[in-house]
Amino acid sequence: MQKTAIIAEYNPFHNGHLYQAETARLETEAEAVIAIMSGQFTQRGEPAAFDKWSRARAAVETGAIDLVVELPTRYGVQRADRFASAAVHLAERMDCQTLSFGSESGDVSAIQQAAKSEVESTPAYRDAFQSALKEGSSPAKASSTAFASLYPDFDLTLPNNILAYHYAQAASSINLHTVRRLGAGYHDTGVSDVMSATGVRAHYLEAGSVRAVPEATRRLFERQSMAHWSLYWPMLQYKLRTTPKYVLEQLVGIDASLSPRLIEAGMEPTFERALSKMLTRRYTRTAIQRALVSVLIHFERTELPVRFDDVPYVRPLAFNPVGRRVLNELKKTVPLLSKYHPDLAFEARVTEAYRLPLGLSRPEYRETPQFIDSK
Repeated sequence: MQKTAIIAEYNPFHNGHLYQAETARLETEAEAVIAIMSGQFTQRGEPAAFDKWSRARAAVETGAIDLVVELPTRYGVQRADRFASAAVHLAERMDCQTLSFGSESGDVSAIQQAAKSEVESTPAYRDAFQSALKEGSSPAKASSTAFASLYPDFDLTLPNNILAYHYAQAASSINLHTVRRLGAGYHDTGVSDVMSATGVRAHYLEAGSVRAVPEATRRLFERQSMAHWSLYWPMLQYKLRTTPKYVLEQLVGIDASLSPRLIEAGMEPTFERALSKMLTRRYTRTAIQRALVSVLIHFERTELPVRFDDVPYVRPLAFNPVGRRVLNELKKTVPLLSKYHPDLAFEARVTEAYRLPLGLSRPEYRETPQFIDSK
């Protein structure tokens, strides 16, 4: 079976995602389109707008996606290279022939050339990177600045280009396909028929209405409360006010410089006030959000994967009849977790932290993959 993988968060699934998936199916001649999706928290360290089971179901209900599998939290709430390495490994482990992704570039050969340039291994890059750090740039900004100074033909400041670049670096046996991003950029909040996920969420919070999404996603907004950091602030306040500094520093993404900022921020009345206290050129919003996820779920450095290119299992979240055929093939060759398993204990902890402010009733161990009959 010809299988195309898409690495996604669907936070939420919008018209741009629909266009990408349909274009990928057509241009790669895929019999099955498989989404590898982040769980309850996103790569940039935010609570997903809706729980992973609901987002997976909505994606399959659109008809554009046949199977959604989970990218585990330990691999998903990470910097771009680690996130990409884990997700690409999952795609290859499922014997997908093609990985399709959106990019601002829209030119797969340019992405591959940039990934093969090995700029980051040169002394000139290391010097430029250190120079940018000394000038006060965050590590992510310093990296893109150093790369641009040596390889100006590919823009690594754009969010989807960054992930595309790391997908190409991580790819071993899989073919690459890209779809040029339509409409709004990742962080844009403008209102149109094709909006970014950020824009969809922002418009809903400001106007109370939903734009630029398929009907399946619209139903999510009608039936469920949308998660956002403010709902989790009371839980975080308690943890930041009661967790010793040395314990915080054992968590992923938190060092001796950040821990005092977190503790001080825990005294602020709102999430946005607290965030403004923590932001510096070194500690970006993304870095702080990932640190806060670590606090919320108590993610210790000892729990980090030894390797990010070796996800130990495949876990389906939702599928249609085509996806069922894929799963029947996969269970012969890969560890497939369709029921609760001890390997999912970490995910159960994550879900408990995620679901409490939202009033979601079902714990992780009660959830099973959802079959959506497309007939």
